[in-house]
Amino acid sequence: MTTQEGVMPISRWAEETSVVLRLFGERWLIDLSGYADPHAHLARLRELWKRSVDDSAGPVDVRFRPAPSPGASATVLTPWVPDESDGSFPYAFSRAVTQAAIDRHAGSALLFHAAGLTSADGQRGVVLVAASGTGKSTAASRLGQHLGYLSDELVMLDAQQRLQGLPKPLSIVVPGFPGSKDELSPDELGLGPTPGAPPLLSALVCLSRSPDAGAPHLQAITMHDLIAETVSQTSSLWRVDHPLQQLALAAEKAGGPYRLHYSEIAEAEPLLLELFDRPDAGARAWVAHTPGENQRWTARDPGAVGDAQGLDGVYVVRAPWTDAIEHDGEVSILAGQNFTRIAGIAATIWLSSAVATGFTELLTELTREHGEHSAAAELLRAALIELANRGVIRFVADAD
Repeated sequence: MTTQEGVMPISRWAEETSVVLRLFGERWLIDLSGYADPHAHLARLRELWKRSVDDSAGPVDVRFRPAPSPGASATVLTPWVPDESDGSFPYAFSRAVTQAAIDRHAGSALLFHAAGLTSADGQRGVVLVAASGTGKSTAASRLGQHLGYLSDELVMLDAQQRLQGLPKPLSIVVPGFPGSKDELSPDELGLGPTPGAPPLLSALVCLSRSPDAGAPHLQAITMHDLIAETVSQTSSLWRVDHPLQQLALAAEKAGGPYRLHYSEIAEAEPLLLELFDRPDAGARAWVAHTPGENQRWTARDPGAVGDAQGLDGVYVVRAPWTDAIEHDGEVSILAGQNFTRIAGIAATIWLSSAVATGFTELLTELTREHGEHSAAAELLRAALIELANRGVIRFVADAD
């Protein structure tokens, strides 16, 4: 039954076969009643997720039943996690909870596949972005010995640049172990505390691990480099308000954007400690291109590019987009889930086609920006066709 406030009370039976976890500010009832021996799983989950366990009285916001029963309510999240006793259940459970949290919060904030760590006082945090299997859990386990722990997998950043992490057990690769990874709690690994209140973002850093990296060092990278690397390590980015702008604001914290090169992440701790105190960048160097109401990408967008025949007689206009950032002669464009990075004459074409623009006008603008070229018309035609094929521009019959 759902209460008038939209949250659900806990039955006595559920209390005996479940645990409540506080995840991203909500109370999740983890219902294990569908398993043959729920108490065995329950005891281990309480240990692994100790930092999230919420034994206080009161209703819950989410019901999560990893062993769904037939006819389960539509209000209950029911991923399937096999009832295994070989040690693989905790990792499978963590993956299911992480995906459910992503699905629940998609579009409400930036969701990074990243490690999150905090200053000793829990007031400031860093986000370390990396692809799966390239060092997030190792970074969290090593650096977390002296820093606070937010997550080794999922970090949420809101529009006020406050951080929340999923303080899950850390997933550690164990060769030959069922499911390939074992779970160890932050406390078992001796990690620093998880703050009770969301810390403010100090820095967003891309990780680059290499045995040949030498001494750890922070490399200043372009805004477009960071966006290109980070977009694939977010979830449902296009559903967030002004997603690339929020990403750019996060990237320029502490004078960034940065890429951290290292071979042993523990040796990079002094560099990360410095980021907590570094001032932000000065005046913003990038320009946002926010679509108007009639320019905004929607899921109903047909994606048609129009007729490219006889380019001299058609007009060019931007295809609908979600958000775009211009900086240093390049443009990063997000249209739904599709990300495109353009430079040179391609960037000039896109910037010049906010409204329908004819071929001759575009040719004049390219000459003004890039100088005379004997094959300018041919180059423009080729670029227009390529941009249209990539869904960045469209051809229309008139300027209206």
